[in-house]
Amino acid sequence: MSVARLHALGRRDALVWPVAILAIAFTVNVVMFAAIPSDAMGADPVTGALASIYVAALAFGAVAVNQHFPFALGLSVTRREFVAGLSLFGLVQVVVYSTLLVILQSIEHATGGWGMRLHFFGLGFVDRHSIPVQFLVYAVPMLAMTLAGTTAGALYLRWRATGLLSAVTVLMLLFGGTAALIGHYEAWPAVGHWLTHTSVVALAVGWPLLLVLLLAGGSWLALRRATP
Repeated sequence: MSVARLHALGRRDALVWPVAILAIAFTVNVVMFAAIPSDAMGADPVTGALASIYVAALAFGAVAVNQHFPFALGLSVTRREFVAGLSLFGLVQVVVYSTLLVILQSIEHATGGWGMRLHFFGLGFVDRHSIPVQFLVYAVPMLAMTLAGTTAGALYLRWRATGLLSAVTVLMLLFGGTAALIGHYEAWPAVGHWLTHTSVVALAVGWPLLLVLLLAGGSWLALRRATP
């Protein structure tokens, strides 16, 4: 709890900024789509600007580790206590943000897309599901982004720029090699069929949840031997 309070005190501004960035992105999109004639828009315009709060979660994870880890160890906090406190704070942050998104999505659905059929929070599919599923659709990917940030920060603390750039290189080779193999065997239609016939809940919750487990383990393995 003390480590979690440390993150809360040190990240007070960061808790406000993601919401401010989201509000700015929302305002810009509403103004932009309001200026477009209704007959020039699609049936239900969808914007991807909701990603701004997820990018902010990624940045929080990286900054929280790099800024607070050396300070916490200087106060004789163990690595296990630091990870537990950071996990608690990150979970609370994800719950608060996801609850806010569910509320805003409900308002968007009730107002018919802010009076212009605009899908900003609902993304054209979220409002088709129950409230608990909506919460998971927002929360699990956000938790994955937060852990991606903490993993990047942990890799930097453990192996500095070499470790972080090596991880990025491995990911690029992995994704590039996978894409090359799919293209070589002309399997892109099968991939498209799988994506279109897999439920949105599985794609937005199930697979990101697997990523959460992998990133949580990776960040812990890096932090347990990291030095300030």
